[in-house]
Amino acid sequence: MSNPSASELRGALSEFIAASTTRDAGKIAAALARVTELQRKLGDGVHPMLRHYLERRSYQKALEFLNSCRPETETPQCGSDKPPRASD
Repeated sequence: MSNPSASELRGALSEFIAASTTRDAGKIAAALARVTELQRKLGDGVHPMLRHYLERRSYQKALEFLNSCRPETETPQCGSDKPPRASD
């Protein structure tokens, strides 16, 4: 079993997001099944941030992560769009 490529996962995430806007249960289920299948095949070599987003089904954030090539040192900012506060 080979690991999926970033473009495969990017495509599956895009399909899921597009299907979600249609409210078509069949399309959503099929797209979600594909994302879940690729997620399962990722293995241990996946970037921790990407794993974080996928495990929490934050698929928009996972897609943004794949498209942005963020540095590995970035940490999740769960529940907040604001940057971390500087310490006094």
